[in-house]
Amino acid sequence: MKTPYDLYKNTELWNVISEAIDELVENDDLEERTTHDHIVGYLCQQVSSSLTEKGN
Repeated sequence: MKTPYDLYKNTELWNVISEAIDELVENDDLEERTTHDHIVGYLCQQVSSSLTEKGN
C-alpha cells in the first residue's frame, strides 16, 4: 500500500531518522505507539518541508 512517505524511503534522511528512533527505543527513552515507518515518514516530511520553506 502506498503512503505519502514512500518518496523518503531509502534516502539518507530516512536512514538517519530511523536509526535515531531505534536508539531511543532501545534505550527506553521512547515508546513507539504507531508503526515505525509512519513515525519516520512523518518526521522526514516535516524536516523536508521546513528546509524547503527556508530555501535550503
